[in-house]
Amino acid sequence: MKKRLVRALFGGVVLVLSGSAVAHGNSGPRFFFSHESSGDDTITSIGTGITIVNGDSNLGFQLNTSIANAEILSDDGYIEDYFAWEGSVKVGLFSNISIYGEAGIDLGELLFDDYRHDYHDYYHAHYNDDIDAYLGFGAGVQLGALKVEAFSRVREIDSLYWEAQSESFSGVQFSLNF
Repeated sequence: MKKRLVRALFGGVVLVLSGSAVAHGNSGPRFFFSHESSGDDTITSIGTGITIVNGDSNLGFQLNTSIANAEILSDDGYIEDYFAWEGSVKVGLFSNISIYGEAGIDLGELLFDDYRHDYHDYYHAHYNDDIDAYLGFGAGVQLGALKVEAFSRVREIDSLYWEAQSESFSGVQFSLNF
């Protein structure tokens, strides 16, 4: 199931990219640094992405991937530290001033099964886990090659053993565009 979903997503991305290139769109790769928080919870990421924009209307989308480090307070009062490999899509107006909606998922949880060693029985157990995801919106300002964005996200963060206390995050992203 997961492999079919990845193939369908990858095939759709290639189709959309080639279709946008034909429709006189322009594209630009970028690297970014992002930091978001909710109280003491923090998620810091670095990543890369590409923007596809229709030159006539400035409507477009961004495809992004990032590696994130998170420190999240769980509902049982413990701080959970973890790394995530996230993928996201932003859709909106992209010009000197940008406004967009976005959706993202933890690609690591999507693509790889969660195996953990059970110390009581000395065997590896497979756990089905919900895939962490988020929805959000944001706005940004392009200053030459630098872009500064502010955003707000609602995140579903959990594992088999814990769930995050906070779901609402806000943050800032700095991008270097080529």
